[in-house]
Amino acid sequence: MIDGPGADRRRTSLLRSIAELLTKAPFSNGLDRRAAVVLLTIVVGSSLTLTGASRNSSTRLRTTAVSSAPTPSTTTSSTSFATQTPTTVDLSQASGAAEPTVAVETDAPTVAGTVPLEVAPAAAATVAAVTVPATKAAPPKIDPGNPQVVARPIPTAPVATTPAPGATAPPWEASTTRTPAGYVSTDVGCAANTSAGALDSFFKNRVGPMLGADYQHVYPLGGSRYLWLFQDAFIDHSGAAPTLGKSGFAHNVAFVQDGACFTMLHRGSAAKPAQFESGTGTDPANHWFWPMGGELSGGRLQVFWVEEAVDGSSPGPGDGLGWHPVGTYLASYDTTTLARESFTAAPDAGVRPIYGYAVSTDADYTYLFANTFEQNLSREGGYFNGPHSATSMYLARVPKGNLGAAPEYRTATDWSSDPGAAVPIVQRYWAENPMEPRYLNGQWVAATKVDGYWGSELSIDVAIDPWGPWTTVEHRGVAPRNNDSTMNTYHAYLMPWMSGGNLVVSISQNGRDMVASAYPHPERYRLAFFNAKFVAAPPNPPPPTVPPDTTLAPDTTPSPVTAASTAAPAPTQPSTTAAATAPPTVATTAPPPPTSPAPTTAAPPTTAALPTTTAAPSTSPSTAPPVTTRPSTSVPSSTAAVSSSAASTVQ
Repeated sequence: MIDGPGADRRRTSLLRSIAELLTKAPFSNGLDRRAAVVLLTIVVGSSLTLTGASRNSSTRLRTTAVSSAPTPSTTTSSTSFATQTPTTVDLSQASGAAEPTVAVETDAPTVAGTVPLEVAPAAAATVAAVTVPATKAAPPKIDPGNPQVVARPIPTAPVATTPAPGATAPPWEASTTRTPAGYVSTDVGCAANTSAGALDSFFKNRVGPMLGADYQHVYPLGGSRYLWLFQDAFIDHSGAAPTLGKSGFAHNVAFVQDGACFTMLHRGSAAKPAQFESGTGTDPANHWFWPMGGELSGGRLQVFWVEEAVDGSSPGPGDGLGWHPVGTYLASYDTTTLARESFTAAPDAGVRPIYGYAVSTDADYTYLFANTFEQNLSREGGYFNGPHSATSMYLARVPKGNLGAAPEYRTATDWSSDPGAAVPIVQRYWAENPMEPRYLNGQWVAATKVDGYWGSELSIDVAIDPWGPWTTVEHRGVAPRNNDSTMNTYHAYLMPWMSGGNLVVSISQNGRDMVASAYPHPERYRLAFFNAKFVAAPPNPPPPTVPPDTTLAPDTTPSPVTAASTAAPAPTQPSTTAAATAPPTVATTAPPPPTSPAPTTAAPPTTAALPTTTAAPSTSPSTAPPVTTRPSTSVPSSTAAVSSSAASTVQ
């Protein structure tokens, strides 16, 4: 035992000597080196248990990158991000990260443990490096009384409720008509204005015949008019259906917003509603179409649609939903009547990723953001086999307004016509990184629900360029309305206007087990809205400086004196900073999956209810649509609960 005065110094000196001996010793094979590393590990581990003083000052283990793959400068755990101080996280493009290795470093506190060690290739002058094998978390344990699952069925034969004889007609019945374009049209009322508080009060209740829906997308139609498209809407024109299971159903439905008033559009009939967009034909039990990004251009609205197909088997608890994307289409609509003018396969009709998942235009180009939108994680080995494909965001561009053109794809440094050359512009989290950036007030902004269905936090990110670097300016918990533990939140989406100088953020909500929790309580399957601060994107960092080439060109001037004395160029010494100058890797900010059930229902510790405010619309006419004065059918109530925490920076 090394103890007494100066023990720490002598112990540190001994460990350094052992490390130096091992790195300089000649080893005949990898087995000898492995044995030496194990010996060093035993010595280091033993030294950590000698005395309290040694545990506080002896050798610690430091993770370093010994592999040739690039690594991020800093990573942050998404599960604890909301309570951390501002941290820089690297999200530049890359396809994978080097495995962490362990190297010996002295004079720092340590946490020791016994783990299997595997020797990693060691670079010159590197102290014995070893790889820590990744650990797998156990599958989620399901509580039958409160199942932590993400489950929703496909209503195959919904039965609409028939009103009782002599029952009072619902207030929207008189406005239900059929438009020249063939839609069933119903006026569903008005919000007080277009602020987050007013929209939250409006959509938290039954909106005319619509009992509930999710995955809201909003597209400009010109002036104060916008088209809203929803997924999986439950529709009851009779007004008598008390539950989702007693109403009609359509895989997509539309609202036309004019000021703060809304009209619902769908096909079929009031008694048997059908999808607003049937695409190439649907079989609601097996395949259908869901809206993606879109843009107004040249008096036409163009929208990308993804075709979904049901999988042969259902995913297990915690592994998501039982269908996946199979094709991408592009449709165009008349902005006045919403009549469909075309519906064809998109120029890039692939789905891994879906180009057109989100769409927005700046002064020069229209950008197509891409994500696999893969929500059946059993197709990728299950929840714990992450990070999953939907954690990567890609980018393409087309000439401004020409969504039907062949895209150019963003590479690590430029653009290419080859989709295979594309790399992620952002890769983070564990299950999903569902960013849907929007160009607002001269910069790019995105509201992202961390890990989608499986997460409980929200990130607001900003950028000068759509490919980044993206900076996280707000990261906070976001809980379901009323902190309901049977619900989850997903699909954070920015409205295409601001209110009072703030972003207006919408989010979808549902019961984790939709049949058990939301079917008997339709209010759990409705949107929520809240504000987020608009923050200016910081300027892009300057490009890295390239040192001038100091190699001398050979002197071609004939001269017997200088020609004989010209020295050969000095050999270039190998760089010792290659790892530092390599492009950073996008490592997921999520750690290996938690051992607790994947979809957590607990709100972050700092979660507080956001007061419902019926804020006046923005005083700037350019930031919010004007408000009309049609009577509102909404009943005010509380908004979704959120909590604020320290912001962090992502570069």
